[in-house]
Amino acid sequence: MAVVVLGSINLDLIARVKKVPKAGETGLADSMSTSPGGKGANQALAAQRMGAQTALLGMVGEDAFAMQALKFLRQDGVDLSRIGVSPDRPTGLAMIVVEESGQNAITVVPGANAAVGEAVLTDLKALLSAQDMLVLQLEIPLEVVEQAIYIAHKAKARVLLDPAPAIERLPKAFYRVDILVPNQFEAQTILGVSIDDVRSAKAAARQLRARGAEVAIVKLGELGVVWATGRGLFYLPGEIVAAVDAVGAGDAFAGALAARLDQKDALADAIVWANRAAALSTTKRGAQPSFPDWSQVQTMNQL
Repeated sequence: MAVVVLGSINLDLIARVKKVPKAGETGLADSMSTSPGGKGANQALAAQRMGAQTALLGMVGEDAFAMQALKFLRQDGVDLSRIGVSPDRPTGLAMIVVEESGQNAITVVPGANAAVGEAVLTDLKALLSAQDMLVLQLEIPLEVVEQAIYIAHKAKARVLLDPAPAIERLPKAFYRVDILVPNQFEAQTILGVSIDDVRSAKAAARQLRARGAEVAIVKLGELGVVWATGRGLFYLPGEIVAAVDAVGAGDAFAGALAARLDQKDALADAIVWANRAAALSTTKRGAQPSFPDWSQVQTMNQL
């Protein structure tokens, strides 16, 4: 059993500000830092730290940023043997502006992530088995994501799709997954509805499941999470923590959820652990440096 993540690999450039500037406005940052990122890399690291043997498939550039982008993944033992190197595209970058409140705005420069294609899909076919869970996001070409879902179906592997960044018209194939896990803003974009409380999030989860997802989860940040299954609608409140930075919290949730399901936890239990992992990640700055390990999540309420 393993978690196999196919997705983006970036280096994050993080500016900390009192308030994110509006259009046409210039703001001064209090500090600037770099950190490994990319939704694929983030979710792979989160899954590894939460107890799953994890492999990451994706691409980096032939540049100095690549080593920095893979730093924590390598340290934590994620299988990077199938990472491709693009000779003509740089390693992906994400420019992140973080407010004092912990909220953030992100602009992604795809770089080598846009070059993910047939070679990576060939590796995926050779690697994936019925015992694995495939984790996908939308920071690589959409046609590659669609092909990966098809490959997973042929292999009888489970699929978890984080539909981020959100697109208004999600291809039909993207709903035919075991778990669809947008946040409330992504669900709003996909469905064209307003989601501003638990009730509207439940309605959105029901709609997402009606479109084909076996399980539809809507993440609500500090409000918690709702999900829809064939047995009904459910809600789990958010964990109360001293949040300082929400960067990567959604990735912490997705990776942790995949890991705990891979470890045969029941869905409701896996969501509890993922909710805790996401909450803990907001108590430290950055994305990957903030991700907790399985022992920390288990002892969270004892801290």
